[in-house]
Amino acid sequence: MPKFRLSASFSFLKSLRFLFALLILLHPFSLFATQEADYPSELVRQSIEKKLSEKRYWHLLLHYRETFFGGHESEAGEARFFLAPNGKTDPQAELEATLTQFFSGQPVGTSGQPAQCAFIARYRWLKSELGFDPERLPEQTCDRFDVWYSTLNPQSITLIFPSAYMNNPSSMFGHTLLRIDQKNQPERILDYTINYAATVTTDNGVLFAVLGIFGGFNGNFSTIPYYLQVQKYSNLENRDIWEYQLNLTEAQIERMLMHTWELGNAYFTYYFFNKNCSFQLLPLLEVADPDLHLADSFQYWAIPADTVRKIATQPGLVKEIRYRPSRSTQIRQKQALLSPEETALISEITRDVTFLESDRFNNLPLERKALILDIAYDYTHYQSASDERDSQTIKKKQRLLLERRSRLKVQSETVAFVPSTLPPENGHETARFGIGFGWREGKPFERLTIRPAYHDLLDDETGYLPGAQIELLNTEFRYYHQGGRFELHRISFANIFSLFPFDPLFKKPSWRVNAAIEPLPSSRCDHCRHFELNAGTGTAFETGLLHREVFYFFVQAEANYGRLYERNYRAGAGGTVGVLTDGRSRWKAHLFATYLSYPLGERSHDLKMSLQQRYTLQKDLTVRLELNRQQVLNQRRYEDEGVMTLHFYF
Repeated sequence: MPKFRLSASFSFLKSLRFLFALLILLHPFSLFATQEADYPSELVRQSIEKKLSEKRYWHLLLHYRETFFGGHESEAGEARFFLAPNGKTDPQAELEATLTQFFSGQPVGTSGQPAQCAFIARYRWLKSELGFDPERLPEQTCDRFDVWYSTLNPQSITLIFPSAYMNNPSSMFGHTLLRIDQKNQPERILDYTINYAATVTTDNGVLFAVLGIFGGFNGNFSTIPYYLQVQKYSNLENRDIWEYQLNLTEAQIERMLMHTWELGNAYFTYYFFNKNCSFQLLPLLEVADPDLHLADSFQYWAIPADTVRKIATQPGLVKEIRYRPSRSTQIRQKQALLSPEETALISEITRDVTFLESDRFNNLPLERKALILDIAYDYTHYQSASDERDSQTIKKKQRLLLERRSRLKVQSETVAFVPSTLPPENGHETARFGIGFGWREGKPFERLTIRPAYHDLLDDETGYLPGAQIELLNTEFRYYHQGGRFELHRISFANIFSLFPFDPLFKKPSWRVNAAIEPLPSSRCDHCRHFELNAGTGTAFETGLLHREVFYFFVQAEANYGRLYERNYRAGAGGTVGVLTDGRSRWKAHLFATYLSYPLGERSHDLKMSLQQRYTLQKDLTVRLELNRQQVLNQRRYEDEGVMTLHFYF
């Protein structure tokens, strides 16, 4: 029995020694597994030590903004843009979740890719900051991103600014987008663009305006071929385009495009006046170069002309500026080379190509025939882009024009297209403050005016669309010495004017709309006011009697609401005649008269006349003199006033 026990004990010791040796052999692998499991925690610890979640670049990548109470909140609206449940408001939690998710191949985001690929800009930045060990955190292959990036084949980035388009409310201030200039691509029209726009969900114009102003649409980034943008802005909407090639390095371009790729996982709430197409491009440029601080200047208003000015004035950022005239600009400037008889002939030919067989055309010199046919063909191209209903008839005209042009065997005349105005950064700032004085019926007063946006007919047109006015929330306060009265005299919510001089080829109406609280002379109350809604359409003619004058005539309808009326309202119609003259130097004048008759509500008539003059002292400083006369309600007498104001643009 004892002998058996000794043998058993000896066998047990041998087994124990074998297990101990096995543990020693396995110890390095066990240690490696422990280290592998602890590596995410180690990276998190390093990120906390380096305070990476407080870095500006991390906030740029996640679009964090400081809140009123000192915290942070991202402007991105898509929950799947964040990897932590509270990542929208907690930069540290989002950073920790991002580092942890880099170890997983599980699809994340709306694009359904591993985190290293879905959020590749985050991955590359954190890798550069923390120095990832490729043995413990292998880098994953991102085939979809690689194909996308190689297709873009970027060489440089160009800021694109299509000028204002008055017939579309969403484009009245202009638009901005970025073009990705490809390597070894001589035709820039074939490049791609980065565009931010609202996803519109309604065709109702009023609902569109309300939702656009108050954040009722989502905004998304997209990469669209540039030729489609040119087709839309230049050929369909006839908007001249300014191109600003940016001076970015290869590394900066790569960072910007990686972040653009990430933004496919996000949407942003679209606001027409601030978080719009122009504003959302600024953080992209800041991601490319964090030393740029562009977006902070546009908390309340982001007008495209202002964002272009901000970018253009950054030292060394803009490398070159190019001008791309719209198709209508090209046609009009070629048309300016013709005599009135030749211009009339083009109008007839584009209406009926049989005029090509008329003596009026055939008796012209060879070079004039060639120019007329070139313009006529360009105009049919313009027609085909804007009128799809009659495309077959237009194509038939194009074939006949080309056939006739080919017989002439004459080279087309070279035309150097000249911009109608300077680039937008050369214009005045869009916000305006005024201080002045005046008299009304012998009563002196001081006045203060403030206009957040953007430009009126009397402002200097340098950098702006000629004949266009867009004023928003133009507000005037007055202090009358007699009685020590301080009052809100006038507020114009929206005052829009579009003067399009008559052209035999481009027959576009001029129009206006105004919504405001306006003063009204009346014996029923002192300093009476009413709400005014006015809209009209008409025509305009441009002459060169002195330098440049635009004469216009409008037929318009108006409705007023106010307690001063017997039935609280009146409505009617009438017209306006006026002339806008632009002197050779810094002077500009506007003379107009409006007569309205109101058969509905309180029956009455109204006649207003005004002479306004502006003189520019320097780019953002002007002085104005206004002489106004308005009929007193239901009386034959008038009230007169004169005002002088010094305007500062900022």
